[in-house]
Amino acid sequence: MGGSTTRSAPGPRPPTRNRTRAAGRLPSACAPRKGFWSSHTCRRRGVHRPRILESGCAPALTSFPPCPTLASARENMGKAFDSLLAGMIAGRSWEQMGDTESVRQLLRSVYEERYHKAEHHQSRYQVRVNLQKKDEAASYAGFITAENPNSGPYQGTSFVWMPGKDGSIAVLVIGTDGFGADTDILGRPGHARRLRALARIHKGKVWVKPDLLAPASRVPETIIAQWPDQLDAVSKSYGNVIYAAVPVRSPQDAEAVEDLLDLFFSEHGTPLTNPAKGRWEARHSAILGAIFPQVELPQVLELLRDRRFVILEGPPGTGKTRLAYEVARQIGQATRIQFHPARTYEDFVVGLYPKPAAGGLAFEVRTGDFLRANAAAATGEHVLLIDEVNRADLSRVLGEAIVLLEPGERREIELPHLPDGWSDRKVSLAPGLHVLATRNTADRTIARMDLAVRRRFAFLEMWPDRRPVDDEGIPLAKECFDDVLYTFTEFADEEALKLIPGHAYFLDPRPGQGAEERAKRVARRLELELVPLLRDYLSERLAGSASGPIAGLADRIASRLMEERAA
Repeated sequence: MGGSTTRSAPGPRPPTRNRTRAAGRLPSACAPRKGFWSSHTCRRRGVHRPRILESGCAPALTSFPPCPTLASARENMGKAFDSLLAGMIAGRSWEQMGDTESVRQLLRSVYEERYHKAEHHQSRYQVRVNLQKKDEAASYAGFITAENPNSGPYQGTSFVWMPGKDGSIAVLVIGTDGFGADTDILGRPGHARRLRALARIHKGKVWVKPDLLAPASRVPETIIAQWPDQLDAVSKSYGNVIYAAVPVRSPQDAEAVEDLLDLFFSEHGTPLTNPAKGRWEARHSAILGAIFPQVELPQVLELLRDRRFVILEGPPGTGKTRLAYEVARQIGQATRIQFHPARTYEDFVVGLYPKPAAGGLAFEVRTGDFLRANAAAATGEHVLLIDEVNRADLSRVLGEAIVLLEPGERREIELPHLPDGWSDRKVSLAPGLHVLATRNTADRTIARMDLAVRRRFAFLEMWPDRRPVDDEGIPLAKECFDDVLYTFTEFADEEALKLIPGHAYFLDPRPGQGAEERAKRVARRLELELVPLLRDYLSERLAGSASGPIAGLADRIASRLMEERAA
């Protein structure tokens, strides 16, 4: 983006010169500083000046602190943002269209009422204003990074709004001169992950590009059709560099605009100030909740009674087995089994077993766990609970019984053998039988589940939960848990994210033993369970591109444990 020209943008180009930038980059070994997940991690002092400039710290992520509600925080916002929002809603009919200096001053005021005023923060940005009254112009105004020229094409990410008829779009966009020093931000999975979480929070109102680093990919026409009119020049010139956008037509769009604006500055390491800080902390909790949604007992019970066959899947330590056992207790009747590589069709469905006989050796037909649970469900609800279902080859274990796993219809199969005491080899599932299984997504030693099997189950993903760690209140556990959440959220791709250790690794393994030695028991668990798990991921080459950050994570936790012992 740049200038006042409406030329067709060629898309981001690789940087033509080397640029360095301290902010937005992690220190050695990707180590967040102590308190990294607080909303104000930079401690350096600076001179307050009314200029849009900033520098300094690695991007801050908030964990799950007690926060004011978004609604209460919104009521206390400053006037500058409200004026900016009014201009976005007015679009091309805004009275300040074409008044460059007035708009520039308004954007400076927006910065000053929301973000840290220290010079080393303000000096990181510049305001770019190119608002023209001509309908054919691709007008925009907003914030870009300071290392760019004052006009013309620029590099890196920016927050801008683009006015149309009776409204605007607020966007995150890459300069047409390339990714520049923001390649690290755009390339981190965490940036895209937070944007997609915002899209879910706003129920699709915020559009996010599937691949932020794909310059050939343009905003889809179906998305452009939802924008205000008279934005044809914008979509033509910048449709391939816009990577997040929200249409702005009314005051109800304020939160979505604030979210993109605050995310832009947060990703560049700029702390927010109150009252905007409180609003952003509350929003960050919602973002993390959208990245790691929590599964509750009523949700599982409802799904199990609707779909009958459900798998709880997730990384180790996320409480899958505990929740499955609680579901079984709620229903009242259950058969609990553990799968392992030696599980067979014969011990799960039906099989021949030798037995002593007068003439030597005879065979009896025994029903397996599946048929026994089915028989128990003849008189009411019954749960067949299978722990670690992916530890066995489920297709081979089920055999032809896979046909029975259809929640919407009653089917029948004929068994290969007539079980002792049965009068017929035909069998169908009792209406009261439910199958609830758990699956460890970090276990790559077993082949992926057969697609025919997957189709018959509903899946619920389980993720780490901060609440039980907060409830125990062990500072070391909370600090290490924050570090784990940050590292995996920020650097792990979708496959590596499935390895993230759950909250159980940060809890007292013997809670009934009293609180006096709880901190020591938690420290031992971190040392003997968590750190070896992380190192196993590395030795097994499971972490992919996140191997470096996860190695740094393991080293930081080990070092922190040494500090605790020495204290």
